[in-house]
Amino acid sequence: QGQPWARGAHEARSTAMAYEATSPAEVDIERVASPCGSALSTGGGGAKDPSVCEEAEKTGPLPGWAACLCERRELVILPLSLLILVVFCSVELDQSRPQASEGAAVLLVTALWWFTEVLPLTITSLLPLVLYPLLGIAKLKILSAKFFKSTTFLFVAGFFIGLAVERWNLHSRVVCSIVRRAGSRIELVVGGFMLSVWMLSMWISNTATILCMMPMAQGFLSSLPPGHERFQSCFLLAVGYAATIGGIATPVGTPTNGIFMNQFADFWPEQHGFSFATFVACALPLSVMLLVVVWLGFCSVFIWSAKERIPVDVEVFEEARRALGKFTWEQMVVSLDLVVLIVLWFTASKIDSFPGWKSVVFEDMDSGAIGLMMTLPLFFVPCGSSLPSWMQRFLGEDRCRSEAPGKLVPRNILDWDAIKDGFRWEILFVFGGGAVIADGTVRSGLASWVAEQLAGLAVGDYLFLMLVTLVICFITEVVSNMATMAIFGSIIAATASIKGYDPVTYLLAVCFASSFAFMLPMAGGPNMVVYSTGKIPVSTMAKFGLTLNLAAIFLGGSYVALVMPAMLGPYANLGPPLSS
Repeated sequence: QGQPWARGAHEARSTAMAYEATSPAEVDIERVASPCGSALSTGGGGAKDPSVCEEAEKTGPLPGWAACLCERRELVILPLSLLILVVFCSVELDQSRPQASEGAAVLLVTALWWFTEVLPLTITSLLPLVLYPLLGIAKLKILSAKFFKSTTFLFVAGFFIGLAVERWNLHSRVVCSIVRRAGSRIELVVGGFMLSVWMLSMWISNTATILCMMPMAQGFLSSLPPGHERFQSCFLLAVGYAATIGGIATPVGTPTNGIFMNQFADFWPEQHGFSFATFVACALPLSVMLLVVVWLGFCSVFIWSAKERIPVDVEVFEEARRALGKFTWEQMVVSLDLVVLIVLWFTASKIDSFPGWKSVVFEDMDSGAIGLMMTLPLFFVPCGSSLPSWMQRFLGEDRCRSEAPGKLVPRNILDWDAIKDGFRWEILFVFGGGAVIADGTVRSGLASWVAEQLAGLAVGDYLFLMLVTLVICFITEVVSNMATMAIFGSIIAATASIKGYDPVTYLLAVCFASSFAFMLPMAGGPNMVVYSTGKIPVSTMAKFGLTLNLAAIFLGGSYVALVMPAMLGPYANLGPPLSS
């Protein structure tokens, strides 16, 4: 507990909440209001940007009216929203779809609020529940059934298992066990950090993953001799990218994947949801390729072309292992639970000739129910210090100390009072808002109308898919990836269907591209965490992020167009998306 990485791992959860609560809009306001201040006021540790300070000295303070508008954006957004409603409700986009105009008004107003974050995403997600009934598109009792779907509870289960992993420091043990086997070769050490973060971010929040890894990474960087500052800053950037890339691989890895699962269930209800195993089969190869690209690019620029070899002090990782102590009872329970849960998720549905266990045992079980079945018992399993004394002696008393962050004395593997602050309710609301927007966009006829306009583009399947990937990739740099997926998923799927392309393939393309956010600090949690260290200038992040964006667009678009259709199996060519 005395080592900095051990202390940092216990503090990382509360810090992760601070970062995840910081919206891009809040960061922008802080920069405008105080150009020479901290780069990330709520996260702490941000460095002052000399170029921004110099610019502020040249331009002087903002005029009073401009500062007021920056701090009170609703003075602009609310009248603009009212204008959009009045204009679109006064015109008719398509006589055959009389409600398409009202649907466009709701979509544009919600998108405006999401893009500008005039209110937190969580609150804006409730706006369609008011506007759709108000404009006569759908009743609230219909929309409320869309707000919480079975895939929402898949993420509830993901939150529970992630909180258990973080509470008992299992993630730090995973990182340490992988990195310490890399030896003294610097490229393998970098690969070890990236691989461990990539694996963890498949199952827990990528922001929490990078924060919990940061103390160990900082301990490693502090052991390097002077003269390697450029390597140090870009090492953190590469590890942050690994966290973002890892989230692509599983349905619970990032919220955009959960929104995809929601939209698929709404658009093709006869399929009873998208298989967990099929999603991983489609997403994992792309995630692996992007991870390899980042690792090869980093090693080529900062290691293999360097004039001198960067030494590695292996004792740093041995000290980290000793600081972690023995494998505890709580870590055993959480590890076993996670492994069993992953196996059940993968084998629940049909895989080739294997029918899937739920078709034989519990036919109505889906991924969300399976996740809850395996995570709710963690609230009953006692932690090591609550075990009978004979069992503590059998396991070893040093494995039953039950050292957890926070002031509350742990009783069980999961205690609600200890983890409730880390439970991300806001994500569930954004899921619901995205599902309602997708349903309303289809129900009103707007998706079909927009799709018909886009269908006129005289481009082939491959070029159109690359264009979609390109546009979504750069939109998600400045807009929440959840909002991007919620707004564009239904429109692009409908467009693909009208053009005669596979809509599921295009829906997955939007899902993946919504996670290609590598250029800007506000584009994603890992980017923000790395930037807040003060070691990464925005120009450096933008330069390397743009290169990775372009690589991800080409690689992701080509993979989705040429390889992934063969992996979709029964989900290929399902027909046009429908609103159930």
